[in-house]
Amino acid sequence: MGSISGKPTTMKEINIGLIKKALKKIGVATRAELSENTGISQTTVRSLLEELLDSNEVIRLGLDKSSGGRRAERYALNLNESLVLSFYIRDKHIDYVVSNTSREIIKDECIDIESTDYLFEIEKIIDNIIKSGMAIKAIGIAVPGVVDIDKRKYFYGKKLSGWEESNIGEYIEDKYNIPVVLENDLNAIAYGYGVQLIDKLHVDDLDILNMIYIHFTNAGVGSGIIVNGELVYGGNNFAGELGFIPIGNDGQYLQSLIESNPEEIKYVDAISRLIATINCVINPDIVVIGGEDFRKDLTDSIIENSKKYIANNIIPEIFLAENSRRDCIVGIVELTIKLMYSGIRLIDNGRNNR
Repeated sequence: MGSISGKPTTMKEINIGLIKKALKKIGVATRAELSENTGISQTTVRSLLEELLDSNEVIRLGLDKSSGGRRAERYALNLNESLVLSFYIRDKHIDYVVSNTSREIIKDECIDIESTDYLFEIEKIIDNIIKSGMAIKAIGIAVPGVVDIDKRKYFYGKKLSGWEESNIGEYIEDKYNIPVVLENDLNAIAYGYGVQLIDKLHVDDLDILNMIYIHFTNAGVGSGIIVNGELVYGGNNFAGELGFIPIGNDGQYLQSLIESNPEEIKYVDAISRLIATINCVINPDIVVIGGEDFRKDLTDSIIENSKKYIANNIIPEIFLAENSRRDCIVGIVELTIKLMYSGIRLIDNGRNNR
């Protein structure tokens, strides 16, 4: 996964994260089973379980039936005491959900806002959630911009220069002393789509997945890329910003072409060539296309036209996205749960963000 980036953390916090992760995977376990699963000594497991019991994050489920020796006690996560709060920022809306570590949604809301002062609005939501007594252990925010490598701020803008900066992740983490994962919204959308696809296939992880999720909105054309189960970020966190791909010899790029509302033939051909280019670079098994500004009625034409530019034995499957909000919520929830189980303040940095 690469090197770890974030606030200093102790081995105890990492071990607690491993125990939580093991309990999530196993469901119910004894101290011996947790020790075997995590590689942590039984003495340390016993000590850390006591802390988790005191904080009500883990509960006792009773003793095993006697097999002649001392009966072992079984433990499980207290799902209602290990909650994550996840946000999806999109234009004049903020979606947020509270969920447990099984991705079960406890609260799901969407608020309309008049300005783009996202930090102010998110602060109000967090304050209300905390006052309600919900045990929030981690916060995730999917943002429409390029997230900085330390995952604590992001940059946004529709042109190649003059981007603005927000330190929303740093501010919230410092104010509430709750670990925050900041993720690009399209990465979260792609990750969520992938998680749901893998769930349907009934496999354990994303390792088999190679896909790109192309998203069209009034903010631009972007994408989330997954290669061998890992999100792709690039050296400067800029991977996937398809709107800035140059087109033609007049300095025009894809985003300006889309904004010019081209005729159907030109639109279909541009997107078909885009898919063919992507196929040459990352060779995805799956291409997902969606977003409120995508011309959905041209999907079939784009799929058919793409075949002109792609060798017939390497044509990816092309799907129309059904629900990008749902995909983003699933993605940012899953990434926030991963943060909580890592025992680390910020997600690991082998994955530079886009």
